[in-house]
Amino acid sequence: MLATFAPAAFAQEPSAQAFDKWRPKAGVYAEPGKNFRSSCDESGGLTIDLREKSVSGYEWGCDVKKITDLGPGSLKVEMVCDDYNLAQNLDPRDPNWETRQFNEVMFIKRLDAATISVQKSLNGKIKDPPWRAADCPPNTQRALAEATLRAKEEAKQKAEQDRALKEAHPRDGVYAAASADFEDRCAKFNDTIVAFSGKSITTASNICKIENTRVQLPDTVRIDAACTLQAASGPETVSVQDPNTIQNRENLMLKKIDDKTVILWIIKDGHFTGDGRTLTYCSDKIQRAYAGQRRTNQQTRN
Repeated sequence: MLATFAPAAFAQEPSAQAFDKWRPKAGVYAEPGKNFRSSCDESGGLTIDLREKSVSGYEWGCDVKKITDLGPGSLKVEMVCDDYNLAQNLDPRDPNWETRQFNEVMFIKRLDAATISVQKSLNGKIKDPPWRAADCPPNTQRALAEATLRAKEEAKQKAEQDRALKEAHPRDGVYAAASADFEDRCAKFNDTIVAFSGKSITTASNICKIENTRVQLPDTVRIDAACTLQAASGPETVSVQDPNTIQNRENLMLKKIDDKTVILWIIKDGHFTGDGRTLTYCSDKIQRAYAGQRRTNQQTRN
């Protein structure tokens, strides 16, 4: 008899995963009441999109890290949030308050087809009671969806542009003109040093501080730089024209041929003339030696 009734007894115990995994509809929510419509039109008090792992409210936004089903129609959402109002209120003297992040949790429960109950922690602590949030009308949801799509497209375009701009910049490092004394020029670091990261370019005869750059896609960088002629003499000594005397202030130009080759033009009489000066990226050994020398000089100055 025990063997006969045991399966039936186990069947009556509900499995922890027996319920359907409910998720709130993605979109804008606002607290029901007289201000419901206006709150929705102003993007609501809450935007939830668990598929995109995003939850946001007025001047705060969170990336969803984990979702736990607590029961039928009930969720616990663990998040990492940006909330600069909270950060500034907690410590207005914190120099990094704008980038401070908070580990938060949100409990979401289904009340009916259009309404949910929401309770969110603040600085990791549950202080406020749950509040009701209703699904905003379709016109608000469409406007949000369109705005989200536009934002994604703009972000994609910006990322592609940033990548193109980055690819147009020659590599930072030590360069020298290809010649019989190429290795010697590299070893003495006395030809050309490109340092976009440090906003400087040192040519064979000039030390230049980069003020602005303009990328002329796909491979050319035009530079506005304040240059000082080094104490040098010889056929390669060329003074860079003062940018204040040039309409667009661009007095240097670098054209990237490949990862190891660039052409440098120095403006003269208001125009980039001639074929420019072809420079080759020095060996990795030279680059390491130059980086080591810079570190030593920096420590000495400090």
